[in-house]
Amino acid sequence: MEFAKVRYAQKSNIGVIYKNLNTFAQANSENVDFIRKYLTLTKCDLFFADKAIFVEGASERLLLPDMIEKCETAGEFGPCKYPLSAQYYALIEIGGAYAHKFIPFIEFLGVPCLILTDLDSVADRVNKSGKVVKKSVVVSQGETTSNETIKWWVRRNKGLPENDTSKIDLTEITSMTTDDKTRGKCHIEFQTAESGLCGHSLEEAIRNVNRKHYDLGDGISEDDLEFKGKSKTDFALDLIYECPDYCVPEYIKSGLTWLNNQRVLE
Repeated sequence: MEFAKVRYAQKSNIGVIYKNLNTFAQANSENVDFIRKYLTLTKCDLFFADKAIFVEGASERLLLPDMIEKCETAGEFGPCKYPLSAQYYALIEIGGAYAHKFIPFIEFLGVPCLILTDLDSVADRVNKSGKVVKKSVVVSQGETTSNETIKWWVRRNKGLPENDTSKIDLTEITSMTTDDKTRGKCHIEFQTAESGLCGHSLEEAIRNVNRKHYDLGDGISEDDLEFKGKSKTDFALDLIYECPDYCVPEYIKSGLTWLNNQRVLE
């Protein structure tokens, strides 16, 4: 069926709300093709879910259900009749380069949405040809981010157009408050400093808060957090198998707690 012909029915406390996706398609012609192709090419239950979680990659997709259970067991969600593990959430793997394209669509559907993405700190460096390029660096040396979704979010918060190319300082990103990370029913989270260090990817954040498991001492630097493995999928599976009592990074706890507390029927 053509995307524009879909009719979306959403239950609420005041009754059932019907939404015509053709209305969204006409108002968002610049990214509706991407959304249509993604929903067509992937097995996606977004239309039928009460909540949505957009994750960066395979590691997050594999670990999130386990992390949700860990947060619930640890009491992070507090007392509630139906914690997040018992709620119908869609777990959607889409990188930070594209997640922001879904935000207007999520806002149109009115589904609470959590975006877990990577800080992706970069800085200007001169390459062998003498050209200044953006290079991935540890967070303490970062000048800005290469993550398009984070940049989109900051521009929206500042009221800047999407095509604005002005530099966004990394400190402006890392100093964002909970309110800054929330826009309506959408919330974004990325790596934060823990025990004096901040990783710029999920793998680095996990290594930081599980130092004993990775033979990392207290006197380490952010360089020591670097993930040098070839497979992020193996990294995630090894963590679950070899370290069942691993610690969940704080930014993921914060995001999952926010999503758990969102009311669906309003």
